[in-house]
Amino acid sequence: MVAPAPGERVELLREYALLIFDPLTGTQTLVVQHEFAGTSTPFGLIIPTPAPPKVSVESERLRRAIRNRRHPVGKIQRTLDLRLVSWLGGCAVRQVGDGPTEAEDPKRPPNAGARTAQLGNAPEPLHEWLLSNGFTLGPAQATWLNQLRAVGWHLTGVVVTPPQRGLAPPPVVRGPVLAFTHPAESPAFAAAHPSFSLPRPGGDGPPLEVAVLTEWAVTTEQQPPPEPFYADTLSGRDVARIGNEAGGLPWAFRRDGTLTAFQIERPSGIGVLRFSRADPLPAVRPTPTPRLREYRLRVPVELLILLIGLIVWIWMRFGRRQGPPSRLKG
Repeated sequence: MVAPAPGERVELLREYALLIFDPLTGTQTLVVQHEFAGTSTPFGLIIPTPAPPKVSVESERLRRAIRNRRHPVGKIQRTLDLRLVSWLGGCAVRQVGDGPTEAEDPKRPPNAGARTAQLGNAPEPLHEWLLSNGFTLGPAQATWLNQLRAVGWHLTGVVVTPPQRGLAPPPVVRGPVLAFTHPAESPAFAAAHPSFSLPRPGGDGPPLEVAVLTEWAVTTEQQPPPEPFYADTLSGRDVARIGNEAGGLPWAFRRDGTLTAFQIERPSGIGVLRFSRADPLPAVRPTPTPRLREYRLRVPVELLILLIGLIVWIWMRFGRRQGPPSRLKG
């Protein structure tokens, strides 16, 4: 959940979660990343886990390696955008402003920094963490945290610092890639999203994409169970390849397994998603998304007119000088 500063509102746009459950060691690693509506003010994230976790902030390369597996990228499709421009018009009409910066470019949202703190299962560390960082919680959020603590879940606080690139906040801020490793008996994830203060009319929370990597196929306990948008086996070599692309993995699961991914609605109440073993599923892979690469070519009208005039001048100068071929007298 998001804990903003008083008077601030930070909207959670998307959430990506990957659960790696190792039945041999009885551990689970949760890799999670969020996207927020643009803000330039630091805010807090509170991540619940079933047991005290070991927390690490990972590289963006890990997110790309995982996402490329669930959402394969297709071939490059190249297009040419040819436009005629005017040098004189550019001098007469000048654009106002410097254009979008890298932080404002929606195609590449900037990444935020993170500082984590273990808050445990008692309410006092959470209160001290909120006061020391100047964050606040709404009534619905406090109620949800009390319910999770009552069943033994532990909390981790994350101070998210958006990149300071000017006064205007970027439209989208991508949160840090966080990894939580803790003991577990089965894959589980706290998927509820209580409102910041009062619930919005008809608001169901942001979309949730959650995937599970373990030795077998899994399904959720929701009824009816959701259909996965990705289900396929991963060999130990595939897992090692993900690690090579990511520059290292925060989990110890290196053998053959099955990756199952869902796009699901957030559960109500305490909102804990639990995954159980299921029968093997036929391979389900999304259609690769093509990569569009546009090449822009701006041709000045004055240059085009000059080129045409040069061709006409050359033809008139050298074409007329040669003239028609003369006939030889016999």
